[in-house]
Amino acid sequence: MQGFCPRDIDTEPEFSRMARWTPLSCATFGTAGLAAGFLPFGLAICPCAFVTVAGLWAGSGWFFIILGLLTLTGGFTRRSIYDRLYNVTFRHLFRTSPVPEHGAPRQFGCAIGGIMYTVTGFGFLLGNVWLAFIPAVFMVVFATIAGLTQWCFASALYVWLFKRKQNQMGADPSPST
Repeated sequence: MQGFCPRDIDTEPEFSRMARWTPLSCATFGTAGLAAGFLPFGLAICPCAFVTVAGLWAGSGWFFIILGLLTLTGGFTRRSIYDRLYNVTFRHLFRTSPVPEHGAPRQFGCAIGGIMYTVTGFGFLLGNVWLAFIPAVFMVVFATIAGLTQWCFASALYVWLFKRKQNQMGADPSPST
């Protein structure tokens, strides 16, 4: 499930909920940035001062570049920025155990997510609508799917690419006990 160790999944009763946190957080931040990207259109419909001030910064490319770089940290470490946020704050509120470290499939997913959000940021900065919205919409949709169903496209892609390669090279893909 999303690149976590089966031992963690089996031993933690609240694990399913905790595993949903990261992709849903990733989708939420991406959705906020995309909504702000529609700011000129949104201002015509609802000229709300608070949305305007927040949206001018959030709709900028810098929001997505920072979001992308923070998301990318999960590609280089065993915990994403969202896992760290949960472990520092929300786990104490909900009285749950910390989100455990994740494996290579989820690291691969975080790296893809970070790259996609960074590309989106540059799309906004360059004024390229396609480069700004397509990667972000892709991320929001697939992160939402991962959060709701526990199936992660990027983790599945990792397993398909690298486990298949191991099988072709004669390596045993099953974990030893």
